[in-house]
Amino acid sequence: MAWEAVADVDQLEEGDMMLCHMGGEPICVVRLYEDEAVAVHNTCTHQQQPLNEGYLQEDDSLICPAHNSRFDLHTGVPTGVPAVDPIPTYACKIEDGAIWVDFEQQTNDAAIPHKPYH
Repeated sequence: MAWEAVADVDQLEEGDMMLCHMGGEPICVVRLYEDEAVAVHNTCTHQQQPLNEGYLQEDDSLICPAHNSRFDLHTGVPTGVPAVDPIPTYACKIEDGAIWVDFEQQTNDAAIPHKPYH
């Protein structure tokens, strides 16, 4: 495991999101509650839009700003069309005043979404 501190807890209020890069991939970190944060791949599986520009819902889901795909932030599973494929989720914790992510510890089996080649 390779835990990395991505932010101080004071930097991210409840309900806020931030973008960071780990292992060459964009990761969206969301502070859900005082003692809980989650980390997901920042790329929507529908048309590869950045999820950190989306909207957090009260049920801990994230809506993509482009076409309103909805993803459960705990499982990565899409809960609203048009997305049908899940987004990767990563181990994330709040400890010692920081938000930590382990990019090497993916917590679901979703494929890494990538932008299509043109």
